[in-house]
Amino acid sequence: MTDESEYEYDYCLSFAAEERDYVEEVAKHLVAAGLRVFLDSDETADLLGADLYTRLDEIYNHRSRYCVLFASAAFARRMWTRHERRSAQDREFRSGDGYLLPVRFDDTAIPGLRTTTGHVDAAVTSPATLAALLVAKLGGGSGPAPVASSIVVLAGGSPDVLGEVLDHALAECRVTLSPDQLSPGAFRTVAVVPESALPAAEVVTTLAGAIERAARGRRAGTVRIAVHRGQIPLSGHLATLDVTTAIEAALSAAVTDVLDRVPSADCAIVVTQRVYDTVIRRGRGGSNPSLYTLVTTATGTALYVRLPGYPRLPGPDSSPPTPAPGPRSVHRGSRFEFNGPTTAHHIGDNHGGAVHDD
Repeated sequence: MTDESEYEYDYCLSFAAEERDYVEEVAKHLVAAGLRVFLDSDETADLLGADLYTRLDEIYNHRSRYCVLFASAAFARRMWTRHERRSAQDREFRSGDGYLLPVRFDDTAIPGLRTTTGHVDAAVTSPATLAALLVAKLGGGSGPAPVASSIVVLAGGSPDVLGEVLDHALAECRVTLSPDQLSPGAFRTVAVVPESALPAAEVVTTLAGAIERAARGRRAGTVRIAVHRGQIPLSGHLATLDVTTAIEAALSAAVTDVLDRVPSADCAIVVTQRVYDTVIRRGRGGSNPSLYTLVTTATGTALYVRLPGYPRLPGPDSSPPTPAPGPRSVHRGSRFEFNGPTTAHHIGDNHGGAVHDD
């Protein structure tokens, strides 16, 4: 894919420590595709005792085919990312060949990084999808495409019946998953539901409703249903960042705080920012944004919580709410596409717009 004698690395990755989990998963997929990647944690032995200022300038200025810059507020603050950025921008200035490939976690202004440079939006692009784009950027094809999926996590309640509750709900929705799309456990169970089997709008309405009914019928206690969206690789997909994100949402102390304020609730539906932005906010499948309450985790992550039967949640110092009268409704969703395509050849081009999956 590249001239072995000219470059030591196909990609060097410049990022802040706060984005390490995302970046390391990208690197794992790139290495699995046979690419040479500079990631500091993989070079600990070689960097030990080296003049890091000089060595990093060599890597980011001369020894890599492309530099992927993961822009964020944390990236803008860091001393070493500033050094890496300046080295990469020096190369970009000399070559003018789209060497610098931005991936944005937020809208923080990065000195010298133009808003007209095509970039990938990390908020809607999973690590596996970004890696596939980077493989394609070098002309190596994209390999097996990651599968757009909803990640559903059940937690809380009676651990003996979580798997049974999920199986019953999937059967009711006529969704069949393979064993490698399921991860049962004593205190939480995970399902990766491809969009082709059930669109995300139906996952947060129809499937969540089926889970709620199955849990109530089995007296499973208070069950948390967390939903996240991502592009999941065909192999090893239960060990990806998107799955971890869904699990953390289900087990979040912020959700526990909500349930502590409403002890009579028997179910909590938790969606991540990505699900809220692409499904709930847009009213997909009959979703009602007003039924979701924003909570923030200790690390600053936004989650949106709905308690079926409770149209409004109390604040930290409020009295518990009264359940809404009448039967709980179950919305039937409509099918829709998960994001649009991201094209690899636009990353790093100056064309006046962002490249993302929105």
